[in-house]
Amino acid sequence: MALAGLGSGAAEAASPPPPSEPEPAVEDEPDPPPEVEVRGRVIEAGSSRRPVAAAVIMVVAAPPEARVGKAAREPLDPEAVTWMRRAESDDEGRFVLDEVPAGTVRVIVVAGGYARYEVFEAVTVPEKEGAGEALVLRLRPDAASEYRTEVRSLVPEEAEAPEYVLDGDQARHYAGSGGEPLVAAMNLPGVARSPGGLGLLALRGATPTWTGYYVDGHPVPRGFHIVPVASVVYPAAVDRVALHPGSYPAAFGGFGGGLVVMDTAPGCDAWTERGLEDEPACRGAHGEAHIDLFDVGAHVEAPVGRGAVSLAVRRSHVDAVAGLADRIASRAVGQESGAILGSLLIPAYWDYHARFDIPLGRGTGRGPYAAPRQLLSLRALGAGDNLVGEGLSAEDDEDDLDFWASFHRFDLEYRAEGRDWRALISPSLRLDSNSLRQYQASDRTAWVGSWRMLYAAQVHEAVELEAGVDVVYESWRRSQLSLDPDVPVLDPLNPPDLDMFGMRDDFAGEKLRAGMWLTARVQLGEWELVPGLRANLFEFARRQQVNVEPRLHVRGQVHRRVAVIGSAGMFGVPVVLRSSTNQLNALPSVFPYQGGYVDLPNYLTRYFDPGVEGDLVEGTLGLTRVIQASAGVELRLPWELDARGTLYWREGLAETLVSADSGNAFPVPRQRGMGAELYLGRPLGPRLDGWLGYTLSWSRIEDTRTGVGASEGVSWVPAVFDQRHNFVALVSAALPRGFRLGARFRVVSGNPDRVYLGTDNFDVGLAWTNVPLQSVRGTTYRPLFHQLDLRLDKRWTKRNTVVGVYLDVQNVYNNLYPEAWIYSADFSVRTGSFGLPIYPSLGVSVEF
Repeated sequence: MALAGLGSGAAEAASPPPPSEPEPAVEDEPDPPPEVEVRGRVIEAGSSRRPVAAAVIMVVAAPPEARVGKAAREPLDPEAVTWMRRAESDDEGRFVLDEVPAGTVRVIVVAGGYARYEVFEAVTVPEKEGAGEALVLRLRPDAASEYRTEVRSLVPEEAEAPEYVLDGDQARHYAGSGGEPLVAAMNLPGVARSPGGLGLLALRGATPTWTGYYVDGHPVPRGFHIVPVASVVYPAAVDRVALHPGSYPAAFGGFGGGLVVMDTAPGCDAWTERGLEDEPACRGAHGEAHIDLFDVGAHVEAPVGRGAVSLAVRRSHVDAVAGLADRIASRAVGQESGAILGSLLIPAYWDYHARFDIPLGRGTGRGPYAAPRQLLSLRALGAGDNLVGEGLSAEDDEDDLDFWASFHRFDLEYRAEGRDWRALISPSLRLDSNSLRQYQASDRTAWVGSWRMLYAAQVHEAVELEAGVDVVYESWRRSQLSLDPDVPVLDPLNPPDLDMFGMRDDFAGEKLRAGMWLTARVQLGEWELVPGLRANLFEFARRQQVNVEPRLHVRGQVHRRVAVIGSAGMFGVPVVLRSSTNQLNALPSVFPYQGGYVDLPNYLTRYFDPGVEGDLVEGTLGLTRVIQASAGVELRLPWELDARGTLYWREGLAETLVSADSGNAFPVPRQRGMGAELYLGRPLGPRLDGWLGYTLSWSRIEDTRTGVGASEGVSWVPAVFDQRHNFVALVSAALPRGFRLGARFRVVSGNPDRVYLGTDNFDVGLAWTNVPLQSVRGTTYRPLFHQLDLRLDKRWTKRNTVVGVYLDVQNVYNNLYPEAWIYSADFSVRTGSFGLPIYPSLGVSVEF
């Protein structure tokens, strides 16, 4: 068989070959495209331009019909992928792709916290090697991370952590806050509801004057503008708001109710390790601008060498809008300008914030031999308010109101951190000025010097010691033009002219608050003890008071999800008598209205009259000692929930002041507060954040009345902010397509009220008027308050620009809560009330 096979093969080989056909010509194949090295950077779209680390960048060939610069919306077909290049971005967001074929490519970027990014790009051969970054890829945060905050705080590790901390950027999007982080803090447990939504922090039922306000470690005269509610710090500049509703660290003193500390953020990343490199802390200027129904403002950050500068300004336009509306309405009815809205109190406010931060040296503060990390900061902060309105008399303008107040503060701060130590030195100068024109003219100016210094060191692996000094010195002058007492007043509603019958008095004085503290933080296994001691010196009216205040904070981790906490301490509050404090009289307690009278509650007239402070009676400085104690438990629950329950007690001890001029005794009553607080929240949840807060509170003041109506023995009356129940539900949810929806619902018990017992006639010169007679506060309470607020945000991102629009609607179902009652002429019948109606606010912002 083999042979046969061979024979057959040999016969075929011997046969002549068939004629050959001509072979087709072979064309030359095109040269492959050159392969180049592609460098690029992945950054966040919008104004921040922060680098995106650990982003995965993939490049594949693009189809012929692809258009450069357009989003790749068709799903990628794996079968069509002939090649792929892959890289990952570093901490600065930079990446390098080797051997990428030149031409049109499809770029795919995937990064945690950002939406998937796919776009067609053109890869070209650079004219010269190392020509820079060919690709700049901008990722949009996904819906869960649209409003997250970049951590760049300058706040050092604290010996005693605050009970509640709000992230400044996150809090700007809560319903009912108007974009203000400090206003959002008013929804936390332990904070009483502020009447009319005005700026006031009464903590755990204590008087609002016992609350201290600090910004970047130094005091400010107030935390809010007069009206409407707005913080004295531009919202975008706020890094965080720390709330101590009871006991607070030994580094502060002089307040019996609690403390609010606002910290502003450094420009760009000046305090992070990126700011310690040779490169600038950020790339290019960026910031935001906004306008809403209340004000217009802007915030800008920019690199300066290795440091950074930030600037924020804001000005309200309520006065301009009201003025325009008045002119239009007055012309429509044929009256002079001011005839329609002239009797209203028209507010205007402004504020600014600027800071320059620069790292010193290149130390990181890490390692046993590492150089310390150092930062030098220069800051400027200011705010002002103006309130004008016509008085009750149409014939005379002497009772017209014109009030303005402002402050400007300038800080220098040096801080350093080593491996086991930290230090801070910060002097500050504040210039205060305010003026009142109504029946009299009063002007007050003051300069306030503040100094804060601390040093903390890890003296043992389980012990850290912190020592510090803070001093606040004020020198003030006041000039007052008032009516000569020898000039008779025939009609109180039309007093004599001040320019003709006035007399001028000048006053001056000084104040001093100084403190030294020592705090130890001791770690004993799962338990942390923070004992502290503070010595305070108060000097008012040429008299000194010294007080030594022990403090203690305890925290124990009894389970991986359960911790117990406790605090106790003493807090000294200086008490003085003023001989001539001038009040605005813009909010009288009772004034005529449409044949009857409007009765304003005393907490409106007492705490919302921004008075021009007078001089002090010599030798009448006292000290109220307040004891605070609390105990509670913290829980870490599933779904990123935090829970906290706290029981608290506050006791303000009695004090008696004796006037050096008259010898009369003025008792300062005891004040007592007790209650419980519950908190359940997700402070920075990925898609849903907010909290549920509930406060059960009793707040009492000892009745020190003597004579008729006085009680036998010790008697207590409700404090002004004795709100028994306070429930707040606050939620903010990230939605697809750049939307975010927020809601706030509040149910709060009413403040204690007084019952009218009748009226008495009083001679005011040319007429008799009925003056109401009221019972002791707490005979009855105001009605239950409840309100729903909604907020909707929408953001559009395009390259380096983000445009945002928000609608914030307060009092959605228009519950007209009676903030003030209207009575008949004889105070026998309530004929109505004043309340705030539904209020929508619309705003637009642009980040660049």
